[in-house]
Amino acid sequence: MTANPLDDLRPLCRDEAAFEQLQQVLAQREASREQSQLDEVRQAQRTQILEAQRQAAEAASQAKSRFLAMISHELRTPLNAVLGLSALLSRQVVGPLNAKQAEYLDYIHGSGEHLLAIISDILDLSKVETGQEHLRLAEVSLAELCQTCLAMVQPQAAEKGLTLSYQGSAEVSTCLADERRLRQMLLNLLSNAVKFTYRGQIALAVRRCGAQIEFQVSDTGIGIPADQLEHIFQPFTQLDRGLNRQYDGTGLGLALTRQLAQLHGGHLRVESQVGRGSQFFLRLPLQGPAASGAARPTVRLGQNDLRLVLIDNDLDHHRALVAYVRTCGWQVTGCRSWAEVQQYLRAHRPDLVIVGDREARNLALGDYLKQLKPPQVAQPIKVAILRPNDLALDTLADADAYIDLPLTIAKLERVLSL
Repeated sequence: MTANPLDDLRPLCRDEAAFEQLQQVLAQREASREQSQLDEVRQAQRTQILEAQRQAAEAASQAKSRFLAMISHELRTPLNAVLGLSALLSRQVVGPLNAKQAEYLDYIHGSGEHLLAIISDILDLSKVETGQEHLRLAEVSLAELCQTCLAMVQPQAAEKGLTLSYQGSAEVSTCLADERRLRQMLLNLLSNAVKFTYRGQIALAVRRCGAQIEFQVSDTGIGIPADQLEHIFQPFTQLDRGLNRQYDGTGLGLALTRQLAQLHGGHLRVESQVGRGSQFFLRLPLQGPAASGAARPTVRLGQNDLRLVLIDNDLDHHRALVAYVRTCGWQVTGCRSWAEVQQYLRAHRPDLVIVGDREARNLALGDYLKQLKPPQVAQPIKVAILRPNDLALDTLADADAYIDLPLTIAKLERVLSL
C-alpha cells in the first residue's frame, strides 16, 4: 500500500475528524485534477482526429476536381473528331446521303453536342471549386442580356406551348459582372424552368435590392419537395433518380450556377411548392466582387490593421482557417459567444466577421447580426457565414457572403476580398 504523504502530519493535528476531512478534500481535488488532465488529452485527440478528417475531406475534394478536369480534357479531344466529321458528312462533302443516313448523322451530331455540354459543365465546376476560374468583369446591359437568354430558350418553350415573359427594372440598367458567366447562370435557370414545366409560363424579372441586383426566374412547373430544396444544388443530383428518368441531364447546372454566384460575391436560393412551380432568386453585387477592377478578387495581404472576428462555439474546428488568415497579415480574434463579440466591439471595429458552421444553426443569429449594422455601429461590418451542407440558404440570416463547406483556400480568399 502506498504511504499517505499526510500521515507525517497526523501527530501535529489535534482534531482527528478535521484531519480526515482534510484528507478527503485533498483526495477529491487530486482526482478532479487528474480527470481534468484526462479530459484535455481526450479533447486534444478529438481535435486532431477532426482536423485529420477535415484535411482528408478537402484533399479528396481537390483530387476529385483535378481528376474531373483531367478526364474531361481527355474526352474533348475525340469529341472534336466526332463533331467535326459528322458535320462534314451531314453537308455531303464526300458524297450524297440517303434519308436514313442523314437521320443517323443528325442523331450522332446531336448526341456529341450534348456530351460536349456535359463535359464543359464538369470542367467549369472543377475550375471554380479549385479556384482556377477568373472572372472577366465588365458593364453588362441587363435588358439586352435577359432578352438574349429568353430568345435562346424560346424554341424549347414554344414546343411545349409555354409563355415567356420579362420584367425589367427602371432603377438599374447595368451591373458589373462576367457577362459570359452571368449568361450561363441565367440560361441554366431558364432551361431548368422549361424542362420541368408542362403548361403555363416562365417569367424572368430583374430588380434592385440595395447594393445588389436580383434575378428571379419563376415557373408553373412540377415544383420541388421541401426535403429536396438543398439537395438540388449538389453536383450530379436530380429530383428523378430512377433508372428510367423522365428528365435528361447530369444535375450539374444548379451546382455550377450557385458556385458562379458565390464567385461573384452573390448567392442563389430557391422557393418551391410541389405542383405549383418554383422561384429561383439569383443575387449579385451591382458593382461586382470587392476587387472589381481585377480579374479575380485580391486578398488583402500584409496589412496588420485588418481585423477579423471568428464566432463559433468550437474554435478548434477552424484552426486551419485561422492559421491561413494570419499568414495573410490579418489580426484574428476567436469568440465563443456573442457576449465576447460585444466585448470586443467596445474596443475594436473588425473589418470582417466570419460565422462558423456551428453558430450558423443558432436560431437567434439574425438578431445578433443586427448588432453589426447601424444604428448599433457607425459603419456596417461585413459578415460571411460558413454554411453547412444540410442547412438551407433561405433559413440563414442575412449576410454579405455565404460559403458552402468544405472551405477551401479559393473560397476563403473570396471571403477575405469582401
